[in-house]
Amino acid sequence: MSIPNRSALRYRGWAMSLAAALLLVGCHDILNVQYPGQIPSSQINDPTLAPVLVNSVIGDFECAYSNYMSGSSVHSDEYETANSNVPLANWGERTITADENDYSIGTCEGNFGMNLTLHTARFQAEDATKKLTAWTDAQVANRTSLLAQVKMYGAYAYLLFGEGMCQVAFDGGPVQAPTAALALAETRFSEGLALAQQAGNTDMLNMGRVGMARTKLDLKKWSEAAQFASQVDASYSKNADRGLESSRRWNKLWRLAQQVGAYTVATAYRNMNDPRVMVADAQRGAFNSEVRLWITTKYTSLSSPMRLASSIEANLIQAEALAQQGQVTQAMALINARRAQVGLAPLSATTQQDAINNIIDERRKELSFEGGHRLNDLLRYKIPWKIGSNPFTNRNYGTTTCWPHPTLETNGV
Repeated sequence: MSIPNRSALRYRGWAMSLAAALLLVGCHDILNVQYPGQIPSSQINDPTLAPVLVNSVIGDFECAYSNYMSGSSVHSDEYETANSNVPLANWGERTITADENDYSIGTCEGNFGMNLTLHTARFQAEDATKKLTAWTDAQVANRTSLLAQVKMYGAYAYLLFGEGMCQVAFDGGPVQAPTAALALAETRFSEGLALAQQAGNTDMLNMGRVGMARTKLDLKKWSEAAQFASQVDASYSKNADRGLESSRRWNKLWRLAQQVGAYTVATAYRNMNDPRVMVADAQRGAFNSEVRLWITTKYTSLSSPMRLASSIEANLIQAEALAQQGQVTQAMALINARRAQVGLAPLSATTQQDAINNIIDERRKELSFEGGHRLNDLLRYKIPWKIGSNPFTNRNYGTTTCWPHPTLETNGV
């Protein structure tokens, strides 16, 4: 079954309206204003606007990433719902379904809507790629570097589709397994890495290496995952920028989990006694005042950035890829070197499975409340989901695991 053309057109219309407006999302330093207003559609193909176009791509991805990583964190075992409002309550109780508009067509200004926002991000990246490819170096300064950027951000959009969605479909094409999105991510990262190398763009090289390593890991290409992860510069970190300029720029997890108090950190994360699991008692009630609010201190405001890629993540990927190839000693050496950096005692593993279990637990702590990593591990390793009922609201958990393909797309509504 394929997505009807009208659905594909809806994505295109949304994306092009954003491009036409070219709101300065994440790029307010370019023109030194927060809101440049609208640029006439006749100027969309003006090569002098290439940097603004690229920053629009980045802004659209960062919006989608904020929604995706926040919604995925709440949906996983990191949080519990602390409110009774629909659809907010559904996000944290595994009851988001393919019929839920807040999920399928929700925007950056709403709750955690991720389907439309991710499609917008990847479509914008593809569209910008076409424009930059058609222009020349004489028309656009640093064109190769700009191309590398749009390739990388587009690749990350496809990566998130591949990790979290039950099925995927693009531009009116057929519904496919999520590995189809991972294959596209793999291609885009490869293209982006070649461009970044050519342009000498170290930031994009590192971002692409982390993203490619993560993609290879998802595809169980263990040796290639380890290779790319090992090439990431030490201490590298890349954030998705957040800001106060408009609601689409907010850190969505801080907004809904802490400011609104709609979700409280799950009990299991409150007593891990690990400096990387940054949680605290908020000393107040949650949205449901009878529920005590626990928060992550990893984010402190609406403008707190969200980590997208890092050498820390790369280290975990390399360790997992090595363990999957039976190189237990080498994998544990990587894990324990990082633990020593944060003052934790070394871990031991006598079997391959011991090592893999340790690495999953290390990722759970190291990358807690960010990136959709916990959701990805729950899905990849078929880790048992919480069952029964929410201990704070007594409502039963649903059956949603991966994010479902929206009914609106299937039915063409």
